[in-house]
Amino acid sequence: MNYIREQDIRDQTAAVMVAWAQSCDPPFTGETIDGYREAISAAHCIADEGRLILHRWVDAARRTGMSWAEIGAVLGISKQAAQQRFRPAADLEEFGVDEGEIVVRSGATAFNEMTILREEGRKGNELIGVGPLVLRFRRTPQIWEYRRDIGLASFVDLERQGWTLAASWLPFRYWKRPVAAD
Repeated sequence: MNYIREQDIRDQTAAVMVAWAQSCDPPFTGETIDGYREAISAAHCIADEGRLILHRWVDAARRTGMSWAEIGAVLGISKQAAQQRFRPAADLEEFGVDEGEIVVRSGATAFNEMTILREEGRKGNELIGVGPLVLRFRRTPQIWEYRRDIGLASFVDLERQGWTLAASWLPFRYWKRPVAAD
């Protein structure tokens, strides 16, 4: 991609944040601390969506036969780095899992994923990503609880209750918080 096209995409992405600021009531101007929590959450949402889009396009490219070396070249990384970053979750299950490593649960649907989240949270597995039919966790010494919504709950209210946005996969947002020791 040439510089002009890349800059156009960056400008369009920045315009999303400007549109968000203008849509606030009152409009966010950045002149006071008020609104920065929402601004950070909005920017995080944009970044998270960009990450999801990138993964989906890499997956689509792989399904058309594009090699890991070609994908790595487009991204300016090695073939191995591309494989590690974008390998489908099902491919990760073959590896053993140690403390702090990734746990992948396949077969997650809108109907069973809350059960899976409860099970994994009780095991100390922290949600770090979602995908089609997949939930990804990192092993931790902490017990976790999870909730899922479709964007109706207020970020500020949830954060006040100790919830942190863990991931999003349309139409859902996934929240996590550590469970206090008894």
